[in-house]
Amino acid sequence: MHSKYCELFDRGWCFGVLLALSVGAPAVSAEEQAGKTIMARGTVSATAEQQSRALKRQSPVYRVDLVSTGADSSSQLRMMDGGLLSMQADTELAIRNYQFDQGRSESSVSMELLKGGLRTITGTLPQSGKIYQLDTPVATIGVRGTHYEAILQQGDLYLAGWDGIIDIKVTVPGVNAGFSLGPELPYRFAIVRANGEVEMLLGTPKIFAEQQSPILVDQSEFGGQFAQPTELESMQDWLTASKTLTMDASGLDFYDNRQLTASWDIQAMDTISRTGMATFDQLTGHSLSSTAGSLSDLSMSMDVDFDGAWVPSGQLSFTDAGGEWFAVFNGVFGAQSLELSVNFASHGNALADGNISALFIDNATGVLGNLNLFELDNPSIRLDGGFELSEQP
Repeated sequence: MHSKYCELFDRGWCFGVLLALSVGAPAVSAEEQAGKTIMARGTVSATAEQQSRALKRQSPVYRVDLVSTGADSSSQLRMMDGGLLSMQADTELAIRNYQFDQGRSESSVSMELLKGGLRTITGTLPQSGKIYQLDTPVATIGVRGTHYEAILQQGDLYLAGWDGIIDIKVTVPGVNAGFSLGPELPYRFAIVRANGEVEMLLGTPKIFAEQQSPILVDQSEFGGQFAQPTELESMQDWLTASKTLTMDASGLDFYDNRQLTASWDIQAMDTISRTGMATFDQLTGHSLSSTAGSLSDLSMSMDVDFDGAWVPSGQLSFTDAGGEWFAVFNGVFGAQSLELSVNFASHGNALADGNISALFIDNATGVLGNLNLFELDNPSIRLDGGFELSEQP
């Protein structure tokens, strides 16, 4: 654990650094910020106080804001309570009020989906019983700590309760209808038509696969050569029943290489002296590879409570030709590493599972780890590799 980590230039596998700049933010006080942009691809903008600004990585979003994505564009927002909003192309989301004051009764969320679609993992507000509401032209969605998706198309609202429970009230004049969706309920999917009619669905609507973000191979990522799907098929099965460390895309155990470099100082768990909370949300390096093709729109973050010696929340999102890999996780400090558990995972419309293992590096200012995710019904479809997370500069 006290050895240095490896860098395999001879295998074409290397780490780079992503620089993040916040631009064009209006003069709004920090306490009015509701979150920040963790990914913006294409044309992404926000309007507040009659001022429009382009959103880039690390740009703030505010308690009252109108966030828009253009054609062939997408964005992900990390909110102050830990929530994650993933917006697809041609979407307009009006943040009417996103107020989060830890432990205070006035904390609440009110948003309106004007057009397009979004996928959300909520933060601590719905879980604490605070008010969380998403309005649409045909229905209002109340949330009880969950992962859900909503898409407007030609006046109809398509809904998916991927995890937890969402409560829907139809608001079309003259219609009095309400229902709930979730994996533990009779239905997980539904359509609210423009006229207020409700269709409960047993299967996943195709629109949730069709509206996945377009694939973009980001040449600004890392120029290393990763194992291609055909090569992965010929390698040994990485998905074991145990939760031991897995191999990265080059076929080597992510921690157990012998070619060492001074790039990272591996932190033994019993030597960590940091206190307080920290958020690691800069994906500064990775060797991630998917059997479904090239990855784009990569984002990953985790909150660490050094006083409580645990990871209260973490999430990741990567996109390939099969859709979006999405997962939420948490964990505790183990004897030798962070012991993390995947609480929910999906790939496109398929449920998934997997493992994440990690270590602290550089005096606990960074996290080095690996992960594997795989579809439950088709385990040969998987994502594997290593990652490096750091704090915002």
